[in-house]
Formats: sequence, C-alpha cells, structure tokens
Amino acid sequence: MEKRIIDSRDFNIADTLDCGQCFRWDKTDKGYVGVACGKTARLSNAEGGVLLECSEGDFPFWEEYFDLKRDYGEIKKAVSVNSYMEEAVRFGGGIRILKQEFFETLLSFIISQRSSIAKIKSTVKKLCEKYGEEIEFDGETYYSFPTPDMLTDTDEASFRALGVGYRAPYLADAVRRAAEGEISASELAALPTPEARKRLLTLYGVGDKVCDCVLLFSLGKYDLFPSDVWIKRVMAESFGAREEDAKKIGEEIFAGYSGFAQQYLFHYRRNGQRNI
Repeated sequence: MEKRIIDSRDFNIADTLDCGQCFRWDKTDKGYVGVACGKTARLSNAEGGVLLECSEGDFPFWEEYFDLKRDYGEIKKAVSVNSYMEEAVRFGGGIRILKQEFFETLLSFIISQRSSIAKIKSTVKKLCEKYGEEIEFDGETYYSFPTPDMLTDTDEASFRALGVGYRAPYLADAVRRAAEGEISASELAALPTPEARKRLLTLYGVGDKVCDCVLLFSLGKYDLFPSDVWIKRVMAESFGAREEDAKKIGEEIFAGYSGFAQQYLFHYRRNGQRNI
C-alpha cells in the first residue's frame, strides 16, 4: 500500500467527491473509497493534509485524477469577480475538478438525468457489479466500470433491469457508438469546445447539461458552464442574467475558468444558501 499526504489548502474531500461530478466514491469508517479506471484508492483527513492510500505505483494516476498539479489558488483569484463569488469560493474552495474516464462519465451522466445522487450511485454500482471486473483492495472487493466492449451485448432490456427506465435506449446508443469508434475521448479532446459539444450532442438522449458535464469532468473543457436549475437561479439572483442566458453569461464572465466557477456557484447555492 502506497501512502501520500496531499496539501489540503485547496482540497476538501467531501466537497470534491459529493458535489455531483462523480458517482464511484463512498464514505466509510476509514474515509472515502473509490474506483477509477480499474484502480482503487482511499482518502481521509490526516495531520498535515489529506491522506491518499492506493496500490503501489498508482500515485501518478491519482495525482492526475485529482488534478493535483494545478494551482487552484490562482483559479480562485481569477473567478472572484464580485462579492458573491468571493463568498462562493470561500465556502467551496476545496473543490477540485476530477479528470475522469470519458466512457464512464458519459454513461454515468446519462443515468443521472432527473435522478438523485443516491439513486445514480446505486445504479452505477449495479452496472459495475454486473458487467465490470473484480478489483481487490485492502481486503475488500470492488468492481471496475465496464468498457464499451464489455457492454456490446447489453440490450435495452438489460439496462432496464438495472432500473434506468427511459434512459435505457440512450445508454444502448452510447455503448454502440463508443464500441464502434463513432464517439471517442481522443477525438473530442482534440476538438475545440464548440465542435466537441456539437459532436457529443449527436448522441441519443444527450442534452446540453449532460454534454457539458461530460466534457468538463472527463476531458478538461474548462471553458464550459453547465447550467441546471441551481445555476440558473444563482445567475439570475447575483449576476442579473435571464435563465435562458445563464450558460452564455457564465462562459463570458469567467472565460476559460467557467467550469471551476460553475462548481463553486453550484455547491454554494445548493448547500450554503438553503435559507433562500
């Protein structure tokens, strides 16, 4: 087991892993345990920072996954354009945007539509246990997220059996197109953001919010500003933007840092202002 202490000034475990950008991390009595790209790790608070425990040799992967080389202090300065953003940054300044695997992020956010985080996590877990591969970590068994090839024989009925409901044909279409190479992470990553969005939006059942979340949380398209009911509210309340203009205005105000700003705003408006 490899153990590393990570500077916690810009890294809050719960805020990062419970903010809705990922669904494979669970809180245990020893900390948060998660699986990504067939690897498992545990995070916990410790003296001096955040303790990361992983299999020997896996730290470089997790360093990339948690975006540990990026200076979030500079980002927070850049997005603090008014007093409200300063408050949002103070409240959720420990959030880091994860660099997740594209196919897992795509299917997870298709599943996420009109669902709670608890339900999404439960469904994704069922999918992994049924179609993924076993992983042993610290005496426990976990499961990898299945690859497109592992799911090529999975039809709509099989997806419905997992409880995904109307999303079943969306998942089947995404699996087919990923397996056949019609949609790939390398292609989308190389495209300018507007073109990547246009390409991803051709998938059945993928709308603006899912598209933006997938590109932001897996391919580092940080110039995106995913908009949902919380973001539309906060942009109207604190920036004077009409709901239909929330995404456009957010991307203009925060430019290349809009993805980071969106996370701070989303977290603060949903969790820090429940009295509003």
